[in-house]
Amino acid sequence: MPACRALADDLLKSEAPLDYLVLTQGMATLQGYTPTPPEKGGLDEKLTLHYYSRALLMDALGPLLQKSSDGRCLSVLSGGIHSAYAGYVEDPDLSKGYSLTNAANLAGFYNDIAADALSSAYPGVSFAHASPGFVATSWGTEMPAVVKALVRLLQNLGRSKEDAAEYMFRSLYHDDFKGGGFYIVNQYGENTGTLTSLHKEAKDTVWSHTKEILAKF
Repeated sequence: MPACRALADDLLKSEAPLDYLVLTQGMATLQGYTPTPPEKGGLDEKLTLHYYSRALLMDALGPLLQKSSDGRCLSVLSGGIHSAYAGYVEDPDLSKGYSLTNAANLAGFYNDIAADALSSAYPGVSFAHASPGFVATSWGTEMPAVVKALVRLLQNLGRSKEDAAEYMFRSLYHDDFKGGGFYIVNQYGENTGTLTSLHKEAKDTVWSHTKEILAKF
């Protein structure tokens, strides 16, 4: 998180317009709740990569995206395919009830909400949360050897990273995503608008939690 803040501060010093912000950082592990060192935020490693660092960069760099004639932000994770995270009130950072399922759903659910909230905070900027589908990449390098071998075998059935990137790139140039707002994008680069049933109910609470976290950096 401090590294993301330092990056944002460096870019903000330039005051140059930012046309595109693409966020893909992540990790695939079977580990339980694993907090980062206190000086790096103390948040779970996976959630830091999948959500909090992304929210920090999206929010911090919003002013530069607004300076562009067509600023767009794309967070690639699980748009439209995750479930809601129902524990957003009592356990907003998963420090009490961590599981792989909860971590996956929280990250996707919160990315939806961040895109929604930031599209209001920065009018004219388009924020998209996308799911790339099943792609043949180096995903899973942190997995145990047996699991990693199975993943590599199954990835022969996935689309190439080049094809996936072409679909994802659509949200950065197509007029369907022009002019601001937030979008949920499927593996074919199409806006589906698919949100969970808890999105509206949870939006203010989740974004308030997020802002409290970001204010520490």
